[in-house]
Order: sequence, then C-alpha cells, then structure tokens
Amino acid sequence: MRKTGEQNRTHVLDTATRLFYSEGIRAVGMDQIVREAGVGNATVYRQFRTKDELAAAFVQQCADNWFDRMRAAADRVADPREKLVAIFTVTAEDIAGAGYRGCPMLNTHTEFPGADHPAHAVAVAHKGDVRDWLRDLARLAGAHDPETLADDLLIVLNGALVTASVLGACGPAAHATPLARQLVTAACS
Repeated sequence: MRKTGEQNRTHVLDTATRLFYSEGIRAVGMDQIVREAGVGNATVYRQFRTKDELAAAFVQQCADNWFDRMRAAADRVADPREKLVAIFTVTAEDIAGAGYRGCPMLNTHTEFPGADHPAHAVAVAHKGDVRDWLRDLARLAGAHDPETLADDLLIVLNGALVTASVLGACGPAAHATPLARQLVTAACS
C-alpha cells in the first residue's frame, strides 16, 4: 500500500530523530537515513530538500514534544508553585531513561554554533520560549521577581540536562528538583 506524503514525512522524520539523537546530527548522513528508513532518495528529498531542513524539523519536533510533556505535567497540579516544580520532576524522569543523551536543543546548539543554521535557530527559539513560559508560571505563582526566578530555573534546568548526560541521573543532576523547589519557595514567599 502506498503511503501518503505526510506518512512518508513522519516516517523519515522519526528515523532521523532516532539517529540524530543517538549519534548526533553531523555524524548521520542522508544515505544512512534513506537506508534505515527503507525508502528511496526521492522520498526523503521530496519531504526534506536538505539535511539542514531535516535537522531543523528534528529539533522542532523535539521542542514541541518537550513542551507537550511539560505542559501536561504542569496542568496535572493545581498549585502554581508546584507547576514549576513539576517540570523538574518530569525532567528527572527523562534523564533517568535508558539512552538519555542530553537535551536535543542544547546538543544541536553545540553542533551548530552558527546563528545562520536553521536547526540552531530552532534550538535558540525553543530556549527563549522555555524562559518565557517559566516567567509566566513564576508570575502565576506569585514570584516577587518572575524574570529572575525564570532565569534561575532555566539555569538549573539546563544544568541538570547537561550534567546528567555527562555524569548520569544519579549525580549532581539529582539535586535539580529540590533546588528548583528551594528557588520557587524563596521567590514566592
């Protein structure tokens, strides 16, 4: 049975996501994606004209999935302060998972430091969106200075994501949730 363009796009992106996350974007060639997806070159290039376009789609999908999971976690609790802490609880679960290789957005930013790369732009935009969302949640929680609390929490969040990829989830990253709770409590008292 013939797949639709959207089905092909999803299949290629899912294959690229698995490979890009586990091996890094630069390390994976389009030939490998074509081979592992089990499709022809034309199918891949019809959906993604370039590897850069595919890389940007990978980062956007990761960013969207992150927000979906974190918003769902925040929505499960009523207390505005606990909404902020819930983000760190889910992050702790994520970093403890098998195959955790760090934050896809931070990894991409490191692989492509040039602001002109489309995947870099998506990664930077995502981190800005995370900061804005943390600020909005801090405001709802009654923080005296929502901007500062958002910045502090973003530092803890990104620090946990990076540290866990190097030292594991049971190392210093394990302190992220209690540290976030301390910051929220102090900022919202």
